[in-house]
Amino acid sequence: MDESTIVLPSARAIRHEQLTQESQTLFLPNYITMSDFISKLTLVKDYKFIDEDSRVLLLLEASDFKDFSALQIERNFFTFTKNSSYIFKFFEELSAELYDIHQLCNADVYAEYEEHIAILQELYKRYEKLCDERKLLDRIFLPKLYEFNEVYAKTHKNIVIQLDGHLTNFELELLEKALKFTSITLHFWATRFNEKMQGKLCELGFDLEAGFIYELSLNESKILTKEKIQKDYKLTCNTFSESLLQVGFVQQKIYEFVQKGYNPQNIAVILPNESMAEILKSFDEKCNLNLAMGDSFRNARLYAKLNATLNAIEQDSKENEARVQRVGDELFLNLYAIYYKKVAEIDFLNQMNAVGEIFTNKQEKKIFSEELHKIQMILPFMQDMSVKSLMNIFMQRLAARTLDDVRGGKVTVMGVLETRSVHFDAVIIIDFDDKNVPKRSDKDMFLNTQIRKVASLPTMSDRENLQKHYYEMLMARSQEVAISYVSSEQSSGSRFLKQLGIQENNLHSELDYAEILFARVKQEPKQESEIVQEYSFKNIELSATRLKTFLTCKRKYYYKYIKYIKNHEIPKDMPQEYEIGNVVHRALKEVYEKQNYYTDTQKLKRDIDKALDEFCGESELDKYLVSMQKKRLEAFVDVEIQRFEQGWHVASTEEYFKAPYAGITIAGQIDRIDKKENLIEVLDYKTGSYTLNTKNNFTDATDFQLEFYYLLAGGLGNVQSCGFYDLKESRIVPESFLDEKLEILKSHIKDLLSIESVNFEKCEDVKACQFCEYAIICNRAA
Repeated sequence: MDESTIVLPSARAIRHEQLTQESQTLFLPNYITMSDFISKLTLVKDYKFIDEDSRVLLLLEASDFKDFSALQIERNFFTFTKNSSYIFKFFEELSAELYDIHQLCNADVYAEYEEHIAILQELYKRYEKLCDERKLLDRIFLPKLYEFNEVYAKTHKNIVIQLDGHLTNFELELLEKALKFTSITLHFWATRFNEKMQGKLCELGFDLEAGFIYELSLNESKILTKEKIQKDYKLTCNTFSESLLQVGFVQQKIYEFVQKGYNPQNIAVILPNESMAEILKSFDEKCNLNLAMGDSFRNARLYAKLNATLNAIEQDSKENEARVQRVGDELFLNLYAIYYKKVAEIDFLNQMNAVGEIFTNKQEKKIFSEELHKIQMILPFMQDMSVKSLMNIFMQRLAARTLDDVRGGKVTVMGVLETRSVHFDAVIIIDFDDKNVPKRSDKDMFLNTQIRKVASLPTMSDRENLQKHYYEMLMARSQEVAISYVSSEQSSGSRFLKQLGIQENNLHSELDYAEILFARVKQEPKQESEIVQEYSFKNIELSATRLKTFLTCKRKYYYKYIKYIKNHEIPKDMPQEYEIGNVVHRALKEVYEKQNYYTDTQKLKRDIDKALDEFCGESELDKYLVSMQKKRLEAFVDVEIQRFEQGWHVASTEEYFKAPYAGITIAGQIDRIDKKENLIEVLDYKTGSYTLNTKNNFTDATDFQLEFYYLLAGGLGNVQSCGFYDLKESRIVPESFLDEKLEILKSHIKDLLSIESVNFEKCEDVKACQFCEYAIICNRAA
């Protein structure tokens, strides 16, 4: 039975070791993470640990002094919550290295940061005082307040520490105290990238050489074993022009590694940029992957439903309306009623508990309840805040949570920190570019590198080297390594590649990887089947649009008038041109139904403007476009008054007519019919573009709209003319070839009446398919 206590850097490393050894023995060693081990070696009486929310609120209270504004951090709750992490990281770093913040002035030789350092010292002092008054323990004050836990140290006979990173001065202090009560051994990989840790161990009496694995006895300051780091792994490196192609690279490499006999559980995909996990999952159709970082709570149904509801309350748009319809609108009315109120006016917790009851997924509800419980602690500080602002904070917290990946994949996807003390047979690392490897730290915000060196604090270079150390150990512990990165104008390979002596060796083209993601299905050319069936026009009401459709494309006629396949139009917030035209049509109908002629220009203008406002949409863009129409119609009003002075008046607007003609019933809705004694003028409003026939093309015309209107209005009197009323130019454009086109129309109707069977073939001119709603069905979409 092994009585050793083994200290590993992470819980994942412990699980890995346990799985490795469970088949070898019935008795497993006692495993513990480094953070838990350090915390158990310390005791602080009469204090309780501060939670994260209280921590931020207390620091906000401590920052209430005049000079704090010089740090360029706003003190409103939203901004301070985000930026407080930089301050805490800075204080934690000083604490971990046992560096007195009041000594920083001595390190700032040129007084470059004198003002900032003075502010941070004052903030530290005030925050420490508040914590002390409330008996709250923040980890940044632990080195000052702790007592060494001798009892815990004595209960462990042998302690073995797997040191993959570095030990802070505080951790070293605790270990030195523990040496009086127990035996401590360090397992340490010395590489060219962790020289700073080697220097610390040198001060303890160890003379180490990079490139070796050491077993060190801290009690005796003695090297127990020394073994050369073997770098006999096989390595490939690929570059891509697009990040997405790396997903194909991952899938290909996993396949190759499994084919070589590697156990999928011993294959890992490492993500320097963990946002790629979501994309990998999207293409993981076979569920081969297991995301160690979990699945973002943003993908949870609870979050999606709540987010869609809040977006719809915030902005009334077609897109948000569609989202709410998709996820359900049970929450909308309840949340809308409280959204713009102050927190003090409602029982926020009761309202949100009611929201949680709507959902059934236990894991999602558990996270929802946990975040609601945490926010309960800061509610007293938010009473003057709007519910909208509080919901924004709450949604940010939910978005930061993750759900366990329970799909059961065997290949693990993880970040580089999770690889410490874990061995894999084969490793795939993507996004190995200069932006991600090594990752830039945000801990150097308040001090420059020079001050950090003088103060013996970790520099940016130290942290980057530590990350390089993790990658080198990961590779050295593997048998095969596959690396990829994006090479483009915005991205280039990491400089670390040169330090490792790695060069790209693309074995396959990018198209090969693209085909893995988007497999091409080879299809035999589809034989176009004819649609031929009996059909007669004898009992059909023929409109100009129906005739135009038949003459232009018989297949379109078949889909529209025989199969009744309707076009699906996606609702949009931006008004379409025809929608503005409809508004103008309806407005003019409204005006002339109440008064069929005018003598006063101002009154006509006023009535048209009023009608346009009545039918205008609610969006600002609708209002803008309608205001543009009002300007355009100013000239139209003048033309109208001139017509009315000539004796014309509006006899009919938007009226539907039917009439027999040439053996068939024709029908149509005429925009406007004007009368002057026994004379008739038929007008069709145009707010957009329209086509006019010429002497060269009128014989090929398919549009007989004005001819239909002429014939339909014939029963009302003597039709003098028919034409388009161009509202943009404020002029009437008469049909130039009316008599000729009437003869052509009569010929077309004669042909229609003789039809008994139709071959509903596609049109020959594909230009007609460009904006056709049936182009996809006909395989004519661009």
